[in-house]
Amino acid sequence: MFNRVLLYADLSISILYLSGCGGAEDTKKADQPAATPAPKAAEENVPIYEVTKDDITTHPGWTSRNISVLGVKLGDKTRDVEKNLGAFENTRTLPDEYLTIYQGNGIFLYTHKLTGRALKIEINQAFAKKVADAKLQKLLTTGDLKTMRDVLGMEEGQAVKNTDDNATEYPYDSRGFRFVKFNVGGKTLNALRLVELKKTT
Repeated sequence: MFNRVLLYADLSISILYLSGCGGAEDTKKADQPAATPAPKAAEENVPIYEVTKDDITTHPGWTSRNISVLGVKLGDKTRDVEKNLGAFENTRTLPDEYLTIYQGNGIFLYTHKLTGRALKIEINQAFAKKVADAKLQKLLTTGDLKTMRDVLGMEEGQAVKNTDDNATEYPYDSRGFRFVKFNVGGKTLNALRLVELKKTT
């Protein structure tokens, strides 16, 4: 008698299991429309100004988003960068990113370790001769703060002392860049650091 009860219970569980795995779900899926992918946010169509070809400061409202350096823009992937900037001269591993140096110490490119996308581009004074805009060229070679304010406008807030880089940064964060004065071996080296604009909601 006990064996019959166990057999009946086992048979009942098997039938319930099989009915749960049946085709009822297929009819539910057929009734529902196919999922459509969420529409991608429309990318803002902004003109791109090339540092080596355009007088960037003559274009009102320029930001780091519409500046390229030898065809490289913020957000570009590493494999796209190398063909434009040429062979790298030096590379360093930083905590969250890689630093790669190009063009006779003239361009410092910071890329994200996981995605390989360009996060920051520094145009250093060693690259100044290749900058087409005479005002930016003068700013990079002299580092004069009066020239900086004439070319870029008033900085947004106090200068930031960066002890890690032994530098002073003059922020223009709403436009996605900073003018940086590095103190290296008793000399001052100037750079324009392009960074991604912070998304505002």
